[in-house]
Amino acid sequence: MSWQDEFRQLFPITRDKAYANIAYTSPLSPKVADAVAAFFDGITHARSDKPQWLRDADALRVRLARLIGGEARRLAFTKNTTEGLNTVAQGLAWQDGDNLIVDDQEHPTNALPWLNLRRRGVQVRVAQAQSHRYTVDDLWQHVDARTRLIAVSWVQYGTGLRTDIAELGRRCAERGIWLVVDGIQGAGLLRAHVDEWRVDAFACGAHKGLLGPLGVGLLHVSPKLLDALDPLYIGPSGVTTLDKTGLQWQVGVTDAGDARRLETGNLNYPGIAGWAGALDLIEGAQPERIEPWVLELSQALSEGLRALGAHVVSPPDAALRSTTTALRVADPAAALAHLSQAGVVASVVEYGYVRLSVGAYNNHADVERILRAARALAV
Repeated sequence: MSWQDEFRQLFPITRDKAYANIAYTSPLSPKVADAVAAFFDGITHARSDKPQWLRDADALRVRLARLIGGEARRLAFTKNTTEGLNTVAQGLAWQDGDNLIVDDQEHPTNALPWLNLRRRGVQVRVAQAQSHRYTVDDLWQHVDARTRLIAVSWVQYGTGLRTDIAELGRRCAERGIWLVVDGIQGAGLLRAHVDEWRVDAFACGAHKGLLGPLGVGLLHVSPKLLDALDPLYIGPSGVTTLDKTGLQWQVGVTDAGDARRLETGNLNYPGIAGWAGALDLIEGAQPERIEPWVLELSQALSEGLRALGAHVVSPPDAALRSTTTALRVADPAAALAHLSQAGVVASVVEYGYVRLSVGAYNNHADVERILRAARALAV
């Protein structure tokens, strides 16, 4: 049995359906659900052990940092991608007249935190895409001497367009501009190298390509950005303490270079337990095998749909392609219902496109099933 056959068996939904919706959320493997259940079972039977929970969280930090090409001490746990991005947006010392750059393809998660800064005198410049595509140059033409930050998705949620983060990171580093990346549509599926790419902040949740539960995520930051961040709110954490000696209590931070100072209070320990179970699956399958597999499937799906005459809006170029393929159809709701009737799980994004997105549990039989169902959608 191949690694992919073994991995596929960990997701029971694959027995009945072609699940092509990882860009929305991954189905949970029972191994992940069991890890969460085991955590709650411990509490049910009075086996609460917070010191062990903290050790487990720190062990997961190491594994996640290794997966994305970062460093564990610069990784903080969050509730989701949105919280990670807001931690950066609200934690920097902005000055009236500063500007930042986003593109017009962003999910609200990576738009609202930056637009909210307008009330603090920050100008938000929006780079326009052509046919849902933009380049680093398209972003860069908006840069000037007051540009402080560029925020972009590694992989765009609507069409699967992949941004050249390495080139953007090189340019930002040369100009002293913070680079913030929403990584949720790529992490766990494609190989990330956040430090090598000189990404200052990489935020994502666990529930898509990282195969974990909802309600837990990560924020990985560069040393310079961590030093510049002033958390909007604080609470006890692995490095933040309260000194009660003397008449004036004092907030203490034992290590300002530790991203745990961005965390507050109890972490989502049940979510962390489940996420650790999900990392077992990813590490067992091996990330270096996952990426070529999902890209091969995505290419086969995209080429097959184009051969049927379907209007595929996702880029065909290998350097720009990800695991998401989006179709323009006359009636998205009817198309989604048709796919569902054929046992294909997909979604519709705000552009009115049907979005199909594959994970490592998919195989070529799934692709063929999707193509059979999609013949009726070709326009």
